[in-house]
Amino acid sequence: MFGLFKPKKSFDDETSALHDVIMEQSLLPEFYMGYGVPDTLDGRYEMFALHLSLLANRLADDAAYADFSQELYDKCFRNIDKGLREAGIGDMGVPKHMKRMMKGFNGRVHAYSEGLTKGASVKVLDAAIERNIYGTLKSAKKEHVRAMRAYIKMNAKALAAQPLNDMMNGSVTFKGA
Repeated sequence: MFGLFKPKKSFDDETSALHDVIMEQSLLPEFYMGYGVPDTLDGRYEMFALHLSLLANRLADDAAYADFSQELYDKCFRNIDKGLREAGIGDMGVPKHMKRMMKGFNGRVHAYSEGLTKGASVKVLDAAIERNIYGTLKSAKKEHVRAMRAYIKMNAKALAAQPLNDMMNGSVTFKGA
């Protein structure tokens, strides 16, 4: 009963560490040179969203990590909000952009999760990749989509093998690019 009014544990340091790992992985030059991801604000956001989606899907494996996952999501989108403001988007425009980005992110989490579901057709994941990562291009090269699919599957498998407690302590390892 007396624990009712205790503040929830904050995971600020841990979520900051994970945010930094996601950012670092998302900005690897191989994505933009070897995988054909557009080296634009949109392309970089897509790579960030992909890695955050993979992590969110892994954390969703256990309901005990829901608060941690929410705090990571909040941390990442606060930093995106800050980035938009620093990029010169006016105070009136930021909420509109953020609402669109958060809604789009939730769709990405579900699309990548569905594409990674056991028994899902390769076409499901490929469609998500084409629509999101390569969506600003007239058409995506099939070899880039195949390479990105392999990368996503490899990292989903690698994350599944990493203990959730390690992630909750701010440690995660993505496999190459």
